[in-house]
Amino acid sequence: MSLGILPYVPEAIPAVRAFNQRLAAGGAAADHEQFPESPDPGWMPGLELFLAVEEGSVRGGYMLRRQNFSVAGATVTAAHYRLPVSEGLVNRAYAMLGLRLVRDALAREPRLYAMGMAGWDKPLPQMLKRLGWSMAAIPFHFKVVHPARFLRHIRALRTSPLRRAALDLAAFTGAGWLGMKAIGIVTDHTRRLPPTPVDLAPAFTPWADEVWERSRSAYALLAERDAATLDRLYPPSDARFLRVRAAGGWAVLLDTQMHDHKQFGGMRVGSIVDCLGPPESAAAIVRASASLLERRGVDLIVSNQSHAAWSGALLASGFRTGPSNYLLALSPAFAQAVGQAGHPLGPPVNFHFNRGDGDGPIHL
Repeated sequence: MSLGILPYVPEAIPAVRAFNQRLAAGGAAADHEQFPESPDPGWMPGLELFLAVEEGSVRGGYMLRRQNFSVAGATVTAAHYRLPVSEGLVNRAYAMLGLRLVRDALAREPRLYAMGMAGWDKPLPQMLKRLGWSMAAIPFHFKVVHPARFLRHIRALRTSPLRRAALDLAAFTGAGWLGMKAIGIVTDHTRRLPPTPVDLAPAFTPWADEVWERSRSAYALLAERDAATLDRLYPPSDARFLRVRAAGGWAVLLDTQMHDHKQFGGMRVGSIVDCLGPPESAAAIVRASASLLERRGVDLIVSNQSHAAWSGALLASGFRTGPSNYLLALSPAFAQAVGQAGHPLGPPVNFHFNRGDGDGPIHL
């Protein structure tokens, strides 16, 4: 067969639609995102989309998003390897296409990273591990604000009729807090934060440049977060984003009412999506952010943060840690650029990664 990997052009949209339909018919749609049926999906700026094409039929695809990183203050260019998907999910004749996709991406940019990936047991992280990528989980932090709503909607715990009945009863009687305390979901320190003055900014330009310059050298690895980059990631025209200014730094928050979410059901979920400041400012920035979300009435607050200062700040504000399926993988060339070549990545406590570096807030 003659198969080439080419840039996505508008003329390929019908073939991409047919590709997605074949995946859905084969049962792959439940566990995998569909490939965008447009060369410009509008999720975030700077995406480059590529298709694996065989005699006019699309058999797979992936995305790249190029960006600059600060490596202990020096600038290094890399790219996010995102949403690789192949017909190998439903047709064994294309079982090796996933490997060809990642090799094509590496030829375009040797310094790649992947994030998310839904857990260690999934095909993509298993393949990247075999290829020698450095990998680690980004810790998941959560804080239950309204226990009754949490118990009625958290689907990870509501896995059988008996469990659902027990959790509903606990929520109704008020025994939910004691039950969650018994299993370590909450502690005596998991309490509402006192109101904290918060400065909400309409945009990042130009004030965030000063935060970037003061903060970048404090982190071993940090994606570029100057004002122009932030306003592209979190456009001022998008009313979902709450830009908190506090303690010489900032955080990007979401306050989202979920509807039949696969994990959160119908909860109102607050998210600390992105943040930056000198590490010594992390506690004050997290406290201001969580306090604002609590006052707005969210049921649960979540955040994935890799750096020790930000993880510690979340714990100090009453957050707990839970199992994380949000993974980070660095290609060998990228690992070499940050001094990790040949070493297990381990918990990347000196790297500053969160959802702003991966898929962003599109699932929150």
